[in-house]
Amino acid sequence: MKGSIKVMVSTKKLRYELNLRRNITIIQGDSASGKTTLIQIISDYLSGRSGPGIEVVCDKKCAVLTGDMESVEARMKLLKDTVVFVDEQERFLYTKGFAAAVSASDCYFVFVTRDALNMLPYSVNEIYYLKNSGYYQHTRQVYNSMHQVYPEADRSEAIKPSIVVTEDSNAGYEMYEAICQNKNVACDSAGGKSNIARYILANKDRAVLAIVDGAAFGADMQSTMHALKASGKSRVWSPESFEYLILRSGIVQTEGLGKIMEEPGNFIESREYVSWERFFTSLLEDITRNTIYVYSKRKLNSNYLTDGNRKRIEKLMQDAGLFPDDAAE
Repeated sequence: MKGSIKVMVSTKKLRYELNLRRNITIIQGDSASGKTTLIQIISDYLSGRSGPGIEVVCDKKCAVLTGDMESVEARMKLLKDTVVFVDEQERFLYTKGFAAAVSASDCYFVFVTRDALNMLPYSVNEIYYLKNSGYYQHTRQVYNSMHQVYPEADRSEAIKPSIVVTEDSNAGYEMYEAICQNKNVACDSAGGKSNIARYILANKDRAVLAIVDGAAFGADMQSTMHALKASGKSRVWSPESFEYLILRSGIVQTEGLGKIMEEPGNFIESREYVSWERFFTSLLEDITRNTIYVYSKRKLNSNYLTDGNRKRIEKLMQDAGLFPDDAAE
């Protein structure tokens, strides 16, 4: 599956509207916000237990997964081109086996859970908060709307960092280190995305700019935001990935690239790429194969580090409100 998929679920009193843009969508919400009710309505509708006035509208088939891991694995093998809903009460949701099944599936998944799913790479942009927008008379609808938990503005406010930290020390780190050297700013690696929050807390007296791959950082975003709140000085920037920035920068070009970058979801098949980060890496590797810009995630090709190319990446950072001209502290 690929592209945006709309799901509308309604009763005489409730209406939910979801716009699924990637293979994994997370729905959070407080008690009584309607999270479990959403799953129950869909389950009853699909099983024929719902009464009049209940409607589930979607261009794709829908399914609700329940039960033990063995039965879920068996059913997952049969599900194709389907929007799959899972409630946080299902224990299999937090297992390695289920994460592996999701990664191999061509379905879209909607997980209703307040807990991080650390074994799955999902986007910070696809974590939503279910909010009841108002309660009226019993004969009127209650519209349950979806709001992004981590809107872009909250993650890229202007900052003059004293240190930049990346998830690890691969190709992206080499580029950010070069940019930092040019601006007399320290650059460091957290040694893994799960260490970003801990790094910010350990340096809470400094203005830390954490740069993460937003396309796969969703599970670590909550702890990172708590760390940012405790620090008060730091920020996190979450572009889709470093490869995404290269493709956006104009360093490499190929026919049709602009269209892909404008609407990537229309080109990313969920069975092939469990996260957009993997798609952008694969796309960059394909475009640069047998060229002077041949790309390796492990070690950055020196041709990307010329002054001109470095400034292209730096320009994208400045456009996001990062590294103003007097960035160094």
